[in-house]
Amino acid sequence: MPDIALIGEGTFLFEKLFQELGITYQFLQPGTLCSPFLPQYRMVMIPTGFANPQYSKTLPALQRMKSNIAEFVKKGGILTVFGPLVPEHDYEWLPLKLKYICDYGSHSLEPSLHECSCLLCTLTPECDGYLLPGDGFETVLKDAQDRAILVMAKYGAGMIVATSVHEFPAAEYIRWALGKAKPAKF
Repeated sequence: MPDIALIGEGTFLFEKLFQELGITYQFLQPGTLCSPFLPQYRMVMIPTGFANPQYSKTLPALQRMKSNIAEFVKKGGILTVFGPLVPEHDYEWLPLKLKYICDYGSHSLEPSLHECSCLLCTLTPECDGYLLPGDGFETVLKDAQDRAILVMAKYGAGMIVATSVHEFPAAEYIRWALGKAKPAKF
């Protein structure tokens, strides 16, 4: 069983990070997401640009997988999703309300003691936008304009972590998330 499913059309530098950490992963193209033959994963990661048709064809597959995504998280999986790279996006494929507004730039963030704030390696990351979290989400990190940059929500036995950070997740975050997650079918 791979630890992480990485969803997208092409290879990413994430693979190098996973290899350095000794973490098993499976690269999933959007067309394979509905397959009943996929194994269980502890974390599913959706990289930046998933909703932008110039970069990805992932969004239609995520929309078709809405109930599977909810079940994956409910049963203990951790879903980590980065920015969609479109002007605005409602994450209608998530079981909880969340909205994204594109606004690319470097941001100064307030430190946080929340356990998933370890996703960032720096408090001055590049971000491609900000988030408007709905009920169920907790804001973990905000920028100087009081806009959410990193949010998380517990859902069932798992959690959803969403960010507009336009950088790789820290190794510490991947270890933390895999330590919290339970294997679940996606």
